[in-house]
Amino acid sequence: MKKLLMMLPVLGVLHSVAFAAPDDRIEPEERTVFESQKPVTCTADPYSKVKQNFLDSHGEVGLMRYLGDSGTGVEIIGNPNTGTITILEFIPSTKATCFISMGKRLEINSTILEQKETGISTKFSY
Repeated sequence: MKKLLMMLPVLGVLHSVAFAAPDDRIEPEERTVFESQKPVTCTADPYSKVKQNFLDSHGEVGLMRYLGDSGTGVEIIGNPNTGTITILEFIPSTKATCFISMGKRLEINSTILEQKETGISTKFSY
């Protein structure tokens, strides 16, 4: 009897595997967009203080910033010499700054910086 009780969990797993329909698996080309949640650390410190702290501790400076669709300010700061990078998001309604991502091995696409000027010049001359 003991042997039968010990075998029940194994038989249950084998039954699930053996009778799983092939349609239950999602192939990579069939994946769809979905929402996900991840823990994000935020601070109530003023945004200028947050940026100064990253400059002092990691030598990170602003590389790019934009206004997000939800009205938040997003800025990518980094240090091209050491390769550290941080993505910050400022939420005006709460005056909080959130650390969306921090990492290393920053690579900057230098061909973007070398592109010729196109469009209408915004430089004023007198």
